[in-house]
Amino acid sequence: MNVNRQVGGASHPSFVAIPDPARTAGVRAYREPAEPHRLQLTFLEEAGERAFIEELRTLLAAGDADTAAERLTTELAGFEGALAKLCLATTAETVAIDGWDDLLPILAEWEGPPITAMTLGLTNAPDLVFEAGATHEPELLLGLYSDEAYPFSSAAADELLAECSRELPAWVGQEEDVEFYCQSAGLAELNTALIQCKHRHFLRDGRDGVEGRAPGGYVEYVLGCWLRSTRFLQAVQRAAASGLPDGCRVVGGAVGVNADFVTLIEPARRGKRKRATAKSAAEPQFAALTMKPWIPREDPTADPASGASLRQRLAPPEAPVPVAASAPEPEPATATATAPTIDAPRPGWLTRIRNWLRLR
Repeated sequence: MNVNRQVGGASHPSFVAIPDPARTAGVRAYREPAEPHRLQLTFLEEAGERAFIEELRTLLAAGDADTAAERLTTELAGFEGALAKLCLATTAETVAIDGWDDLLPILAEWEGPPITAMTLGLTNAPDLVFEAGATHEPELLLGLYSDEAYPFSSAAADELLAECSRELPAWVGQEEDVEFYCQSAGLAELNTALIQCKHRHFLRDGRDGVEGRAPGGYVEYVLGCWLRSTRFLQAVQRAAASGLPDGCRVVGGAVGVNADFVTLIEPARRGKRKRATAKSAAEPQFAALTMKPWIPREDPTADPASGASLRQRLAPPEAPVPVAASAPEPEPATATATAPTIDAPRPGWLTRIRNWLRLR
């Protein structure tokens, strides 16, 4: 077939231009280096890959995002793939949390109890489909809580993280109804490249097209996933340092992005306690943070706002109506106050997010 026939300088509509493979890398092509990268040998065995990942997870769980970033960029510098180059171009300065500057002004007008904890997580909806050429920022899962839900301000860091690991933490369904929203910025290009990456799996059964090493494209993908989580944590740490309510603690992390972790970002006065419990936070327990994505108020399918609202907190239960003792009048039908209805606990965070994603 003639793939490049032209008539009068214009392409004929019956023919399709096929890219020259010598000039185009293609969606699956990856040029392996002559000598394997160190991590390609480490990842050859699943145990080696797992150990490397746990090192990164431990650093992020301890809040040491800068060390993790330095480790990742050093490893990525040894690769020449398009994804590695994109990772190196995604610096800490290019990633931010948009909308964070509104937090303190909004809470200054908040008439409810003091906000003592925030949960903030990075995620992606599975099986995302978007137009060619479009990019997709990761989604943020946000929750604001007070000590009415859990003693966040007095609990030790290890106690708080242990509570996160429960199927139903004490604060499930008790988010405060604060009109505050934020989103990530600067991760769209890297996030989209990772979603569309064709080297997301390493089968280790001889069908990967390389021998004696892990595929370079796969190693770049793993490093890219962890760099995305690391850049997010760095952005959250900077945002928290620039403005956070007095005594408010941030439980941050990532879930469902192939680089999951959870950590506790505390006010400066709690720094000593944070270092003492960094080891206990090494295991990923982010699934129980009970964070939920924002649903617009006008959405008819949105769940009602969870947690006690200001009106519910201030309105006392109606007192019983006194009944006269002498007259033989019929008894009032509603002489006693009705006990308030208690909603059943909502399911765990993973169940809630799966149900939310299924409805989208």
